[in-house]
Amino acid sequence: MANKLVVSVQNEINNMQKNEGLKLPPSYSVGNALNAAWLILSDDSKGPSMLEKCDPRSVSKALLNMAIQGLSPAKNQCYFIPYGKQCTLQRSYFGSVTVLKQLSSVKDIKAQAVFKGDGFEIGADDEMNLIVTKYQPKFENRDNPIIGAFAYVLQKDGHKVWTVMTKKEIDASWSQSRTHNVQQKFGQEMAQRTIINRAAKLYINSSNDNDLFVKAINDSTESEYDDDQSAKDVTPKKTVADLIEDKPAKDSQEQSEVPQQSESVSEASEIAAESVSESEDSASSEPLTSEANGKEVYDDASGTKQTDLFPNGDGVRSKFD
Repeated sequence: MANKLVVSVQNEINNMQKNEGLKLPPSYSVGNALNAAWLILSDDSKGPSMLEKCDPRSVSKALLNMAIQGLSPAKNQCYFIPYGKQCTLQRSYFGSVTVLKQLSSVKDIKAQAVFKGDGFEIGADDEMNLIVTKYQPKFENRDNPIIGAFAYVLQKDGHKVWTVMTKKEIDASWSQSRTHNVQQKFGQEMAQRTIINRAAKLYINSSNDNDLFVKAINDSTESEYDDDQSAKDVTPKKTVADLIEDKPAKDSQEQSEVPQQSESVSEASEIAAESVSESEDSASSEPLTSEANGKEVYDDASGTKQTDLFPNGDGVRSKFD
């Protein structure tokens, strides 16, 4: 891959591994992940590609966040979503699980949605820690409304830490998200991802893991939530396999039959469509930029200015739910 932007990201990752203690999963190939991402970012079969529409700095940051977290779009672990001129990286449910298993204190993490009619009870252990005492799912209940979700983190010492959320709590989290319709359509998977993000709070921000890794996790999580920058346009994404197959014949693509997509791929397309819908309502809003240093400045929920200091690794902001 000869693109200078991708090569620069590859070199930056190599530098972080050599000089800043960054450790990637042994089976993770940065080059393969960057190539898969490049196919998506450069796809112009439905209009200008994200490379053409987005600020190169935001594309570089999204690619860097992807590589630092050990994610691959080829495995549907992450999506590239443009908001205005900013390219952002968002994790899927599979990506969130993948990332959390890389934390030094975490051995495993499981999450389940609870449907109406399932047997579910909670309690407390001798130290007053919340635990799930009963979970009896039934196949016939899976078409029923979701009433909540729960997850446990299995620590390296064998201890389980439980987290539960009611549907009302899940809805409150979703109401702050940019992808409302996706959560309604893919309720089970999105509820599981929401409860995993809630369960992960303590482990991520109290972790002894590399600061670059923790910062990348926080950046990807907070990019899913509304702030003062509003979505303006989104190019729906395809799978990497689709792009490889269709790229040489993009002019005749509209005449070909579109294959049925998996739920995860459909989720990505729904995220794109939801962002387009939001953009039509508020297309005039743009992220603020500091003239002094060229870094983006945002207002958080309280009106306080927040500056993106990713290159320096400072100023971590986190929105998990």
